[in-house]
Amino acid sequence: MKKGIFSALLAAGLTLVATVSLGAEPTQVEKVQATLNEWLAGRGPIEKVTGVAAYISFGDAGPAIESFAGKVGRGSVAGPVDQDTLYQMGSTSKSFTAAVILKLEVAGKLSIDDPLGKWLPDYPAWKDVTIRHLLDMTAPIPTYSETEWMSRIWADEPRRDLTFKELVDAACPSATNKLPPVEKGYFYSNTDYILAGMIAEKVGGKSYRDLVHELVIEPNGLNSTFYEAGTFPEPVIKRLSHGYFANQACADYQPGCKQPWSLPIVGRDMREASLSWAQAAGGAISSARDVDRWMRAVFRGKVVPPKQQHEWMQLVSTKTGEPIADVSANDPTGFSLGLAKGMLGPLGPRWFYQGETLGYRTLYVWLEDEDVMITVQTNSQPPEGTDKLSELVGALYDIVKKPEAN
Repeated sequence: MKKGIFSALLAAGLTLVATVSLGAEPTQVEKVQATLNEWLAGRGPIEKVTGVAAYISFGDAGPAIESFAGKVGRGSVAGPVDQDTLYQMGSTSKSFTAAVILKLEVAGKLSIDDPLGKWLPDYPAWKDVTIRHLLDMTAPIPTYSETEWMSRIWADEPRRDLTFKELVDAACPSATNKLPPVEKGYFYSNTDYILAGMIAEKVGGKSYRDLVHELVIEPNGLNSTFYEAGTFPEPVIKRLSHGYFANQACADYQPGCKQPWSLPIVGRDMREASLSWAQAAGGAISSARDVDRWMRAVFRGKVVPPKQQHEWMQLVSTKTGEPIADVSANDPTGFSLGLAKGMLGPLGPRWFYQGETLGYRTLYVWLEDEDVMITVQTNSQPPEGTDKLSELVGALYDIVKKPEAN
């Protein structure tokens, strides 16, 4: 769950233009399958992946193309990726946290402009930070996921179930914990979302886990989406693809780094590791089909009333942290409440997000004008600079778009 959610997709220079066919012709399906096979054959050895899933939808209740390539893991006993295969969503499930908070606001239990001090007085250093600041990443709060403490747990205690408090304490300033200060503006911090999850629990009177199930998963019919605060049930793990950590980059809080703290887990299969380190910052597991169903509901305004929908979509610039009406050539990336938007080449401004955990990636792109969503998932955090999942999205879009008019 690094903070470079924009770089790979924007750097790909997607040349996607034209509208999309509302039908899924057999030749189209065959081309999608061939493209997945080709991408996996070329990128698999480089990005350390063994399989990939894709879901392309044309309208809320319209036709869709679902396709899979490769296997769920290494070795001869690994089965093929199929409709039952699951992947970790990573930060694409930050939208769950935003949804829970906004639904609590609808119920009159909080305002997203409430200060942190109102609900979590144990963190006086951040007492004036609002819930909105947490959700749009404009809070001056360090991220626990870039600390040595976090990397050591990944390496030495991979199955340890962590609490919200433990994660926040890893970022909270104290006499013994002095992380680099965060300058005013936009700063991608997973701590922000853990704090939002803590507020949700206090206000909602239930565990964050139960709130996600009651307010997100169940009402939206997400039958292949799962969230737990700690270890997931064995039936879920059995459906989860194996996930490989291959990133040898240094952590952000590791100045002068010669050997990354996370080096001991390079090459590991992280499937059995606890996902509790992510929780409200990106700890859900799902399928590409369910990610599509959820994100369509979000962007179509089917999750919360218009007032909260407006709040959900309000962007801040990732350059300045200031509110912006939309992204542009001069200000090409924006963040709202658990959602991201960017200038994607000739396509112009589009909502998208790539979520990443220690062995998984989930990427969706929402093409509102064409009523098309493309979601892809795969099973690695790849070596630094090798992530080309966005190129697969571009190739898939080229297949499903309509020919340009003469």
